[in-house]
Amino acid sequence: MAAGVVCAGFDGTHLGADLEKFLRDVPLAGLTLFGRNIESLPQLRTLSDSLRAALSSPIIAIDQEGGRVARIRDGVEEIPSALAIAAACTSEQSDEPAQRAGAQVAFDLRRAGVNIDFAPVLDLALARMNTVIGTRSFGDDPQRVAKLAGAFAAALERGGVVATFKHFPGHGSTAVDSHVDLPVIDVDEATLRARDLIPFAELLPGAQAVMTAHIVARAFDLDRPATLSPRILTKVLREELHFSGVCFTDCLQMDAIAKRVGSERAAVEALAAGADCVLMSHDIDLTARTVETIARAVEENKLSRARLEEAHARVLKLRGTLQAPLPLDARPPFPGIGEYIGLHAVTLIRGEAHAGDSAAVVSFESPTLEGAQGAHERHAALSEFAKVKEIRLSLEPRGEDIDAALARLGNDRPVVLMRRAHIYPQQKSAIERILAAHPDALLVSTREPFDAFDFPQARTVLCTYGDDAPSIAGLAAVLFGGKAARGTFPLTGAPVARG
Repeated sequence: MAAGVVCAGFDGTHLGADLEKFLRDVPLAGLTLFGRNIESLPQLRTLSDSLRAALSSPIIAIDQEGGRVARIRDGVEEIPSALAIAAACTSEQSDEPAQRAGAQVAFDLRRAGVNIDFAPVLDLALARMNTVIGTRSFGDDPQRVAKLAGAFAAALERGGVVATFKHFPGHGSTAVDSHVDLPVIDVDEATLRARDLIPFAELLPGAQAVMTAHIVARAFDLDRPATLSPRILTKVLREELHFSGVCFTDCLQMDAIAKRVGSERAAVEALAAGADCVLMSHDIDLTARTVETIARAVEENKLSRARLEEAHARVLKLRGTLQAPLPLDARPPFPGIGEYIGLHAVTLIRGEAHAGDSAAVVSFESPTLEGAQGAHERHAALSEFAKVKEIRLSLEPRGEDIDAALARLGNDRPVVLMRRAHIYPQQKSAIERILAAHPDALLVSTREPFDAFDFPQARTVLCTYGDDAPSIAGLAAVLFGGKAARGTFPLTGAPVARG
């Protein structure tokens, strides 16, 4: 029974003999897939088929949110970020892009043999320095986040994939990434209930799955992370919000938990607090020890047998609803929806969106380590979609590199692709130098859009909410192809032009 409340991650792109034997000896609830497990869609389907052969009705889960958190990249429709989806929903009444994105993601996951998506995010985009959530959020308005995330999730589930709302009770107001440390939210309970909890309160009563946040919300529990807090996972989640589905923990190997509590001990504490399925994403040996630790905790009365049985029963019930895969060559429901969102999300903050014939791109880019994503080094280039000179600078360029870029620009009009200029001071300084030399420079915020408002001297500013291929292709169509920038700025309180 202890194994049946644990999901594991593993290395490799196929089911080797050792892993197959482990799964037959230790019948886990299921497996979580990551980029390290994926070479191609057909290979992934072969892998998921072999996992189903080794385990009975296993959970096969993945993080496929869109934008920068998407484990499957090739052979599927590339979907821009949740914030881009929100920007593409250009009226308060319309959630159609969110619905279509969810349906297309479900289709692609079913072809891969995946049955649970750890998405969508219900966290609010509240903190300027928050990059762990950032563009993964549908915005900062709790009601609109609930509407759009709910539309995405409902379409996922109509398509046969279980949606998992995350990260309860809300990770949006933290500046610390829980992959590397333990964030603390130190606001009063009334604020949390009127803000962070609203999307969860609206969507969880009928939901099949939720995922916890490794954050301390002091208004609810002074010391314990939500993942380990009986008050948060039992009293608030179960009793107050009437959630009756499966509560997954976020990965217990994340440093917010592993370095402070320890993954094995945390698995027991999370189950005791009210979680139903614990995630161990990176180490099969640790997973095996965790299963033994859970079983021993029951024997030693550190975890009640009734609580373990309750968790196991919920997981089994969910596993009984999981849908079979679709054929690899099945017909997609909404082909091109990623490109549609990428184009319709492009938002003009002010100015004239068309770059003209003598433009040159200055792109700030370097590999970064993103907690939920891992290494982020895939940037779509504007030069892939338009015939334009491209000058690349690092996220924190040196003075001599800026000098060289300005010399290369000559009399060309700069199109500046910003990446978190509000976080990188040398990038901000470089942009100010470009604007001083070229007042007509066109600025594009390509990640979290907070830097779009840091340059009041800029005449033209746009946002894309991602640097994935659909978003940059949409930007190219606006700058060089005569398309209008029709996106609606998805955060509250910012003036937006239309062009």
